[in-house]
Amino acid sequence: MKSEKTKIHFEEITPNNWRKINALEVKEEQKNFVASNVAILARAFVYRKENSKVFAIYNNINPIGLIMQRDLKEGNDLICILDQFMIDQNYQGQGYGKASMELWLSMIKKEKQYSAIELCYIEDDYIAEKLYKSLDFIRKLEGDDGDELVMRYEL
Repeated sequence: MKSEKTKIHFEEITPNNWRKINALEVKEEQKNFVASNVAILARAFVYRKENSKVFAIYNNINPIGLIMQRDLKEGNDLICILDQFMIDQNYQGQGYGKASMELWLSMIKKEKQYSAIELCYIEDDYIAEKLYKSLDFIRKLEGDDGDELVMRYEL
């Protein structure tokens, strides 16, 4: 799926691009907020029975980040869990994070199979909190796990 405005698009992780994807990094002070790229890929494998997917985020031909999602059954509802999201340090502060999230949200909405999206972020990650709030995610008061705070987006 592509966003014409920013030329952001998602691609599968393949034998041809995984090394470039693995080389992406967040800023040093953000490393406690998101898993390493290898850990994200491992996490997707572990959650494969929950329909986990990892996409490389590209701007034109350049990989700039990763996004991981998985499914969670909540009663009769299917929730999409935004499990991991990262933008490389060289592409932060330029609108790529928001453009990537907007594109991803439009993709999830088109699937019409989820009742909501949930995510966790680390309490001190104010940049992530601001981004998610700008996209209309709302803090969910139950479900927090230590310093991991839960947000929800109703579909």
